[in-house]
Amino acid sequence: MRDSSNQKAGYRKNATVIFLAVAFLFGWWSALFLPASAAETEPQGRILAGLLACDGAIDLSDCSLRVSELGQIYASLLHSHPELFHVAPRLSFRTRDVVSDGGIERMVTEIYPIYIQTGQDLTAARAFFRDTVTAILTEMDAVLGNRSRTEAETVLYLHDLLADRYAYDTRTESPNADAYSFLHDGRGICQAYALAFMALARGAGLEADFVSSDDMDHAWNHVRVEGAWYHVDVTRDDPIPAASGGEAVNHDRLLRSDAGMEALGYHGYTCAAGHICTDRRFETEGRASLAGFRTALIPFGEHWVGENGEGAPVGIAVEKDGITVGKAGDMDGDGEVTPADLLRVYDPLYPEAWREWLREMLTKGA
Repeated sequence: MRDSSNQKAGYRKNATVIFLAVAFLFGWWSALFLPASAAETEPQGRILAGLLACDGAIDLSDCSLRVSELGQIYASLLHSHPELFHVAPRLSFRTRDVVSDGGIERMVTEIYPIYIQTGQDLTAARAFFRDTVTAILTEMDAVLGNRSRTEAETVLYLHDLLADRYAYDTRTESPNADAYSFLHDGRGICQAYALAFMALARGAGLEADFVSSDDMDHAWNHVRVEGAWYHVDVTRDDPIPAASGGEAVNHDRLLRSDAGMEALGYHGYTCAAGHICTDRRFETEGRASLAGFRTALIPFGEHWVGENGEGAPVGIAVEKDGITVGKAGDMDGDGEVTPADLLRVYDPLYPEAWREWLREMLTKGA
């Protein structure tokens, strides 16, 4: 599904359907963001506990939950917890009428979720999800090494990995909309991208939340980096033409401010946590600092290297206070293109096109 700007969309809404998400249940992802006392008394905690346990009926008779509040609470839970992939985006419920000063109010007494997976199937799916997230984060640690890395580098790595290895689900019927199906099948709509990014970012120790726009029929993420909140939209940075040999990864929507996203036409979006993204340290002249790069960036010593629009390798420093893009071909940071720069990319890890570009530059300069 593509929107009018020829970009991908996929946040699908329906008056009778509620979309969900989950907090991590296994090992180091066990933060459910609700204290035990709240889980016992508040409707969010009661519902969450029931969904995790696959309860057929969840008693809310003592929670004073209005029917008008149920949809928002249910959706908020599912968009906050990627592991609730086993919960179908619909439910039924029982109510009772309560007389108050304002008249008669309908209060929810019990809800009846619908589960996509239960029993052994769910156990296997949870194990796959846990193991896949763990494997990706372990690979990230191995690739980036033991050096001290910034939170922005973690976001960059996860953004590029998802955009490079996974694809938008173009099926018109029953496309993948949850994090498990996305990681299992390798494709999904924007909601699935956002939930998968949230799971990985949280697993890496970052704060990340779900952002959506009914007006745009789209969803993406907020992520906290170096004390400030930013937008990250992996879906639209993963162009559909990549399937036919086109651009593989964009960086136009990586670590953007509210103003930066609005300049790209984003509007009508909300985040349950109400984050405001005003910091622009990762933007340059109103654009994303890495907007000119159309392939995944590769870790390069203490920094990164990417390919610019001319096919040239470019050194990139992703620091706490911003991103510095070096001179094309200058791999050692001395301000010049020399044979030493060519030697630094003589490794099968790097594309032959980079070496060809450097050879041509060196020949011209001879």
